[in-house]
Amino acid sequence: MASEEVENVTQHDSVEGGPADLHDMVHHPKGWMNWRVVMNMIIVGLGLCLWGFDNSSTGPILALPLFVLKFQGYGPAFTAKNLDLLVPVPIVGAALGTVASAPLMNKLGRKRAMVLAYFLGAAPGSFLSMFAPNMAAQIVGRFWTNLGVSVLTTAAPLYLTELAPAHFRARAVGFCVAGVAAVGVISTTIIWKTATIADNLQWKIPIALQAAIPVALGFLTLLCTESPLWYLQHDQLERAKSALLSIRNANVEVVEVELATMQAAALAEAERARQADVHFWDILKPRHIQRTLSAGALLCLGQVCGQILIMTYSTVILVQSGVADPFKITILITCLQFLGTIIGPVLVDKVGRRPVALVGFSILFILNMAAGGLAASGLTTKTQQLGLAAVFIIFGFFNSACGQTLSFILPTEISTPSLREPTMAWAVFWSYTTAIITTFAVPQITAADAGNLGAKAAFVFGGCVFITVTWAYFFVPETRARTAAEIDEMYDIGLPMRHWRNHKCQTGSYMLNTGIGGKDVEVKEP
Repeated sequence: MASEEVENVTQHDSVEGGPADLHDMVHHPKGWMNWRVVMNMIIVGLGLCLWGFDNSSTGPILALPLFVLKFQGYGPAFTAKNLDLLVPVPIVGAALGTVASAPLMNKLGRKRAMVLAYFLGAAPGSFLSMFAPNMAAQIVGRFWTNLGVSVLTTAAPLYLTELAPAHFRARAVGFCVAGVAAVGVISTTIIWKTATIADNLQWKIPIALQAAIPVALGFLTLLCTESPLWYLQHDQLERAKSALLSIRNANVEVVEVELATMQAAALAEAERARQADVHFWDILKPRHIQRTLSAGALLCLGQVCGQILIMTYSTVILVQSGVADPFKITILITCLQFLGTIIGPVLVDKVGRRPVALVGFSILFILNMAAGGLAASGLTTKTQQLGLAAVFIIFGFFNSACGQTLSFILPTEISTPSLREPTMAWAVFWSYTTAIITTFAVPQITAADAGNLGAKAAFVFGGCVFITVTWAYFFVPETRARTAAEIDEMYDIGLPMRHWRNHKCQTGSYMLNTGIGGKDVEVKEP
């Protein structure tokens, strides 16, 4: 943006009253919902479905006898070495994809970045996996798929928080995660059915679906509205206002107040940017380091809370533990995971981020200890085996309601506007890096030809969850219904996280002084 003044972006004098009226307009806008924003949120939310499909189907596919026979040559299960080739190595592609996601989103916008990820990453990679003649080609196909999926995983949550108003952010992103869980239910059910097929269609059918989905979603994403905030950050005020009007039911009052809050944050960032150029690595500067570490830590800690053991490798672990009908149990796990993704976003928006984090992570600690204890008992009786299956199922619910919901919401909220893309890319990069380590470690400590711990590995993850609960108390902020400008303010004054809920910000006063509530809002281009 240049330094000269631009036209008044709002000329509205129907917002009556003082700060109380403004507070309601900012935090509880009325009449904004319409079919267009619902369509946008559904399509963008489905952008994470490929991650959900891959995450939920990896374990069941790796347990299919003909898949093992095709790519290992003998069975009945993959060795720890081959599991470490088929799971962690492709996640390296996902980590690399996050590096590309920040410049893609910044230069092209959220919408075009996602379209490219569908057509150039996820789709061709899945087609290669489907027709792979050997282990090497299968690994390359999964690597390429994960490269595209990671761009979607980075862009979709960020995109959703910029389409939804502040009071609806958690539900918008959370229901996106619900779509992930729904796809997980579908994928595991499909694999359960194809497991009875006596030829290579047993594993080719689910991978074929994974190849077809990005093609369909790529075309649907072309129908979406670009992020208003991205337009604003790229000197396109009229397009930003037009985009907001289309996804706010043409409600002028809501659009003008929301646009003003975005500009308030943009002006504050512009003042800082005039003092120094903004670069990717600014996320590690002292004023931003707490946000950056918190954004990355939450996604990383989610990887070591047991979800890799119980979600990704659930079918393999259940087979190893002698649990009957492991494919059916996996379907139940994904069903409870889906239920958690429906309930979690509502809880996070209604109750708050901190209560859900502290209570949810504490429950995950108890469940990990229970799983480890049952495994340590020997799993020699049917009751013990059913108990382990029940713990896995319940874990699926609480992990999605707490860990997965918060992991995708908070990083998008706590990043400062000018560093949203690099902060989210940083968080997802370290999430995938942690996933590489954990997916490599799990076979080494659980497989019969390696550490042979089986489900007793839950004790290790339980210790990680204990650390997570302690960390959450000090570093998880309460961002419920807060605007970007308010979050910036509370970070700037160094307010302890436990005091965020009841803090009254001065952002409303700033907006009144600059013209909302009867005056024109005159904005200088930063």
